Amino acid sequence: MTQRTALITGASRGLGLALARGLADRGWSLILDARGQDALNSAADELAACTTVRAVAGDVRDSEHRAALARAARELGGLDLVVNNAGILGPSPQPPLLQYPLDILADVYAANVIAPLGVLQAVRAEMNGRATVINISSDAAVVGYPGWGGYGSSKAALEQVSRVLAAEQPGWRVLWIDPGDMRTKMQQEAYPGEDITDRPLPEESVPGLIRLIEGDAPSGRYRAREVGAEPVAKPHGWLNLVLKTDDFDKTLAFYTEGLGYEVVERWDAIGHGAMLEIGRATLEIADRTQAADVDRIETGGPQENRVRLALSVPDIAADSERLIGKGAVPVNGIVKTPWGHTNRRMTGPDGIALTLFQPSPEEQ
Repeated sequence: MTQRTALITGASRGLGLALARGLADRGWSLILDARGQDALNSAADELAACTTVRAVAGDVRDSEHRAALARAARELGGLDLVVNNAGILGPSPQPPLLQYPLDILADVYAANVIAPLGVLQAVRAEMNGRATVINISSDAAVVGYPGWGGYGSSKAALEQVSRVLAAEQPGWRVLWIDPGDMRTKMQQEAYPGEDITDRPLPEESVPGLIRLIEGDAPSGRYRAREVGAEPVAKPHGWLNLVLKTDDFDKTLAFYTEGLGYEVVERWDAIGHGAMLEIGRATLEIADRTQAADVDRIETGGPQENRVRLALSVPDIAADSERLIGKGAVPVNGIVKTPWGHTNRRMTGPDGIALTLFQPSPEEQ
């Protein structure tokens, strides 16, 4: 097999080190970057037992350090993979945007947006063939979490940089990847004093990353822990339901904050659009008689809607009340259906007909 070489920034701990271990086990040569010399040397000594390793300590915000990374890449015959994993959180705990010190925000953008691009500019001449670029992102890049405006907006900017790079460099694969919540030092800094032992270890995100690295997935956004998951059978693709709304922010909050759906892609270049991951989807077709019977069971009489969303929830009472708090208008109370579900009909944003349903315990 032809020797493959990867550059990983932020590789002395957390996800960077976990990925370095995974690639070393698969025979990749490694160039490791981190700011802490001792921790980086420790990681390099460990991995040198099974592969070729170059440890280059420094800060990716520094142009001379980026040049040193390029020299290391040249010495190893070029790069097949660049993983921009290094980054900073900013203040701990995270302040609201209107109280965010702007000089610190500039540092966050320098580390999380400008430095990854600077690394790629420095090593571009060392990229081999159809090299792969991975920019590590976050769900905070696509969801407006209160208190995450600095870090989240920097990752959103990094994702846009990734999209443009993918368009400008068709010879590369550019992947921007959300690894998911992880039990890392940065996560602990984000939640000082809280117990984060329920978060998965970074190693749980590595299998998906390696599948993307060694596979042929096209440039785009991915969530590491979903890659390679067993897919639901979809004989002719998947259902993508598009809702046209007059109040984008309100509708987005209704489904993300009200029902907990995750934004997996967002567009803001012309208008605003977002794609949400809601799990398994089916397309149900009913004639007027069948539809009228469901209306009778759920609301007591016929309803004048051509399209209705039926959304599964774990707690019909709590979830329906939360959506009412987000602006939903109840059509009827909670009802028990003949098919074993507990349902509630309501009207969502822009008059969308909704059925919330809690499946029977046997189905859950």
